[in-house]
Amino acid sequence: MAKRMRKNEEIAEKIRAVVSEDAICFDDAYRAGVIFSAQVPMDKLRDVMSACAEAGYFLETITGLDFEDTAELVYHLNCYEPGSRIAVRVLCDQEGTAPTVIDIYPSASWLEREVHDFYGIRFSDNPDMRPLLLPEDADYHPLRKTFGKVHAYRKREDIYG
Repeated sequence: MAKRMRKNEEIAEKIRAVVSEDAICFDDAYRAGVIFSAQVPMDKLRDVMSACAEAGYFLETITGLDFEDTAELVYHLNCYEPGSRIAVRVLCDQEGTAPTVIDIYPSASWLEREVHDFYGIRFSDNPDMRPLLLPEDADYHPLRKTFGKVHAYRKREDIYG
């Protein structure tokens, strides 16, 4: 009898079908809190997120990372199987726009608004980009490294190689 494939192996295969083989970095020791991280081009984000939803993964959170030369969105997804948490990482311009995933994961509506509040990244086709936590008239993004004095502003490559 063939061994049943684990969810994380299943979704890794589906993501590999959309992006290149080397876009997935496994962490079997779970040191980063995810079984694997997938670096996905912006134009493939919706395809990957749809595959995750079809495989039974739910969206835990979306966060932003601000670097001197770029910004990055990190989508954390999980399912009800131990050790199956994954991260989908997407590079974008600091003043860029990412495609919304609210039609795939309705909970993304608030998460996208929060990322916009704190990092300034917009989401195309999100019908409600009003500030979620900041005042309506806020013209700043407090988690950007250009907000206030920050001495740790580095390029992404300097950190991740």
